[in-house]
Amino acid sequence: THDLAVVSDMAHQVALMYAGQIVELASVKDFFKNPGHPYAQLLLQALPGEDRRNQSLAAIEGTVPELTHRFLGCRFASRCPWVQDGCTQQDLALADHPSLTGQATLNHQPASTDTVGAGVSRHLVRCARAGQIDFTASLMTTSSTAQPAPSPSVPPTQGLSGELLKVQDLTVRYRLGGGFFERQRYFDAVRGISFDLPQGQTLALVGESGCGKTTTGKAIMNILGPKAVVGGQILLNGTDLVTANKQALHRARQTAQIIFQNPFSSLNPRQRIREVLEEGMRSLHPEWSADERLMKLTRLMESVGLNPKALDRYPHEFSGGQRQRIAIARALAVEPKLIVCDEPTSALDVSVQAQILNLLRTLQRDLSVSYLFITHNIGVVSYLSDRVAVMHEGQIVESGSVDQVLGSPQMPYTKTLLSAVPQLKQL
Repeated sequence: THDLAVVSDMAHQVALMYAGQIVELASVKDFFKNPGHPYAQLLLQALPGEDRRNQSLAAIEGTVPELTHRFLGCRFASRCPWVQDGCTQQDLALADHPSLTGQATLNHQPASTDTVGAGVSRHLVRCARAGQIDFTASLMTTSSTAQPAPSPSVPPTQGLSGELLKVQDLTVRYRLGGGFFERQRYFDAVRGISFDLPQGQTLALVGESGCGKTTTGKAIMNILGPKAVVGGQILLNGTDLVTANKQALHRARQTAQIIFQNPFSSLNPRQRIREVLEEGMRSLHPEWSADERLMKLTRLMESVGLNPKALDRYPHEFSGGQRQRIAIARALAVEPKLIVCDEPTSALDVSVQAQILNLLRTLQRDLSVSYLFITHNIGVVSYLSDRVAVMHEGQIVESGSVDQVLGSPQMPYTKTLLSAVPQLKQL
């Protein structure tokens, strides 16, 4: 798993892997209290939460190397902020983690290769500088020099340009069957929910699987298909998308876009990235010339942290985190003011998730984009959101500011939901 909260709650022993090797092995208490490998330290700093709202997360630069690469020394060296010459000059074995008392040595005792499951009394690290790095001071310096992220605690009444999205009594029913001799049957997926979203803010929609979160997001984008019957009002800049004609819906696509949950299935494998990004531009902004599109594509790729030279590559040539960046770029390509984010970080490991969250907050600060953020991850909610709406069986049972809902929940269901979320324990 890549969920460190689940690890701290369920595990007895932790084996941390990087590039095909175990780089740290310890009891769960020792791992979280005194992590010894730089990779472990950075993973813990990359976790989103309330205490990091006003700062960027510690994203790990670069990507995991290909396992076909011939390694010498530490496999994490190319991404490690504390790398030195000795880290890449000899192969490293798992060895006992020295105490942080200034008595560290490079000749600490190697461990047996068959160590996992042999007990939890030893704390083993594969690092040439184990015990020599003052991680606390280094990470404090890194945090203080990082570019601060914008505060998400703006009151709901202070939207940058007023109300962008207003949903009133939204209902979604799915036709289940029926015919000439059978009464038509329905399933009520969303049952009369209401909320609003000002420009430049983030509303998190949380709840159990099957509660109607994704259906709500797709209803706003009008992509549910013919079996869905949508009622109520979805007002986007004053236009009701439920009753709008094709021309009005086409114009609305310029204002609202969606990032789908799975970046592997949401990108056409037969299209190059240039075609994927230009498709929306050509359809929704035909007035843009070829030179304008190229200029915007180049700027767009740079804004999501990808090289513009990658425009002529296919989706399968990218990692999962890079594909999600492409999905974000596709949503931004038509310069929308609202993005529905359907679990955009659920398939990503902790370090890539930090990169994506940093990117989303930077884009919101620079472009005043609003997010309807659909997620199960309460850490992401507390880090990114201004307000929270809790859904249960197709209804919103509680909503308010992120501090009110997560800090002082009023409804029994919200309290039960939050109590079921694994927390990173202070061991």
